[in-house]
Amino acid sequence: MNRRGYTLVEVLMALVILSILAVPLAYILVQSGEGSSRARSLDDALDLVREDWTLCRSTRSDSLRDTTWDRRMASGQWRVVRDVFDSSDRAAAGLATIHAGKIGLHPPVEIASCATLRDGDDWDTVRCFKWLRPRWSGK
Repeated sequence: MNRRGYTLVEVLMALVILSILAVPLAYILVQSGEGSSRARSLDDALDLVREDWTLCRSTRSDSLRDTTWDRRMASGQWRVVRDVFDSSDRAAAGLATIHAGKIGLHPPVEIASCATLRDGDDWDTVRCFKWLRPRWSGK
């Protein structure tokens, strides 16, 4: 006798096997998507901080100030916050200028730039960089 089709037991076993395989596969797909999103956010943050660093390099040390600016990107609403710890802040901390002959070597300008991503009503810091910029003056 020639039977056509599958029995109920065979169909149920196939469904059980598929469901056992589907759960880890779905988890892998979700984690992969979240990882891609995090990587995109880190790349955007790095681009924004590099842009701020370029702006700082093209600005005289004495003209650098604390700054905040916003940018809308595909990954969301970003805010870049720059903090400048300049020589007047250093003088208040009791750090003096070092003089070397005719050229005065002043304490460097410390710059911190942070890229933050809007998350509802909050801002989450994604990347922060800090660097020193030398300051020279002739006498």
